[in-house]
Amino acid sequence: MKFIETADALEAAADDLHGHDRVFVDTEFESNRSGTSLCLVQICAADTEVYLIDAIALDDLRPLKKVLGRKRVEWVMHAGRQDVELLMEALGLRYKPKLFDTQVAWALQSPEHQVSLAYLEATLLGITPEKGLQTDDWTKRPLSEAHLAYAAADVEHLPALYEKLAEPLTALDRLPLVHTVSAEALDPPSEPTPPLTTGAYRNLWQLGGRQRAALKWMVDWYNGLEGEDADRAPNKKVLFSIAGRLPETKTALRGIKGVPRRFADKEGKAFVEAMQAAIADVEDTPAASAPTPYASFDDMYRDALLQCARADVCAATRIAPELAFPGWLARQLRASIAEGADFAAAENVFGGWRTMLRAPWQAFCKSVGLAG
Repeated sequence: MKFIETADALEAAADDLHGHDRVFVDTEFESNRSGTSLCLVQICAADTEVYLIDAIALDDLRPLKKVLGRKRVEWVMHAGRQDVELLMEALGLRYKPKLFDTQVAWALQSPEHQVSLAYLEATLLGITPEKGLQTDDWTKRPLSEAHLAYAAADVEHLPALYEKLAEPLTALDRLPLVHTVSAEALDPPSEPTPPLTTGAYRNLWQLGGRQRAALKWMVDWYNGLEGEDADRAPNKKVLFSIAGRLPETKTALRGIKGVPRRFADKEGKAFVEAMQAAIADVEDTPAASAPTPYASFDDMYRDALLQCARADVCAATRIAPELAFPGWLARQLRASIAEGADFAAAENVFGGWRTMLRAPWQAFCKSVGLAG
C-alpha cells in the first residue's frame, strides 16, 4: 500500500490507475453537527497498489477525476451511497457512477440485505478481518500503521470479493442488474403522495348521504389542487368538518374551526356554491347505524397472505426481501389489494427491473387459489 499526502504523489497514483475500467474504492469520513468530512480515500485496481489518499492533507483531489470520472469506469464499493456522494463533491463530478455495490450484489442472490463487508469477506473469502478501527477519529494525524492497514484492508479484498459475487450472478443472468439496483440505492425513487380518498376518514360512517357526497366532492377537489392553491386550501382533516356542517355561505364556512380565513374570504363563496351544486340532487339518507371496524379478520388474512407472498417470491428469485419489496412498493401492493383488486392483478405494481417478480407472484397466487 502507498500513503498519498502530496499533490505529486496523487498525480502519480492517478496516472497508475488511469485507464482501468474497474476500480475498487472506499472512504473514511467523520460526521458531526457541522457536516461530514472526507478524511481518506482508499482506491486500487486489480493489478495496482492500494493507494490511501489523505483527503485532509490534500485540499484538491481532482486529479482522481480522470480515474473515477470516466463514464465507462465501474466503481466497486460496499454500501457506497454516502461514499459516492462525498467523492462526487470532492471531485466535482456531475453524473452518478456506474456502481457495483457488493451489498446489493449479495442481496440479489441471497435472502440477506444490509450485511457488513466483514461478513461478506468471512462468508465468501474465508477471511476474518481485524477488529475495526472504524469508529476512531479519522481526522487525527498522523495516522498509525494500524489505521493505514485497516483502511487498506477495506479495498484490498474487493477484487476477490467481486469475482465471488459475480459468478452466481452471471449464472442467474443478473450481473448487469447490479448496476441498475445500485443506482436505485444511490437515488431511491421518490414515493408519490397517494391521492386522498374518503376511505381515509375513519368516522365516515357518521355522515349522512348529502354529507358523504359533499366529502366526496371535496376529496376530488383537494386532489386536483397544485402549488399555491394547495397551500391555501384547508387541511384534509378539516374537510370532514366542512362535510359535517354543509355551510351555505362563506361566512358559515369561515366559522368552521381550521378553515383558513384568507381562503374563506377569497375563495369561500365559489367553494361553497360548487359544493352545494354537487350535492343538490343527492338524497339525504341517514348516517350508518354502526361504525366501520378499526380492524377485521379479513384485513389480517390479507396482510398474512402478503407476507407469505413476499417470502415465496423472494425465495423463488433468490433476492433479499428488502430489495425486492422496499417499503414504498409494499405500501403500493397493500393499497392496490385494499382497493378491491385481486392478488393476481396486483402484479402490475411490479415495474422496472422488478417485472421479474411477476411470474413468481402469479405462481404464488395460483398455489393458494388466488388466481385462475
